Amino acid sequence: MVEADPSMRAGRNAFGVLLVALITAYVYRVAVKGVDDDLLFSLWILGAAVFLGSLFYYNRQENE
Repeated sequence: MVEADPSMRAGRNAFGVLLVALITAYVYRVAVKGVDDDLLFSLWILGAAVFLGSLFYYNRQENE
């Protein structure tokens, strides 16, 4: 299988982390019945941070 470029790998990592975070948040909200209005926004920030961090990591790894 051909390896994807760094931005594709970073996107996959961000998407995976975002899915796990959304599932965890859903289970937590159902179990505790607490509502956090900023939760969804925080999860998008988390996904963006993982994307940018992964992109930086894979670009740096390619240059070495």
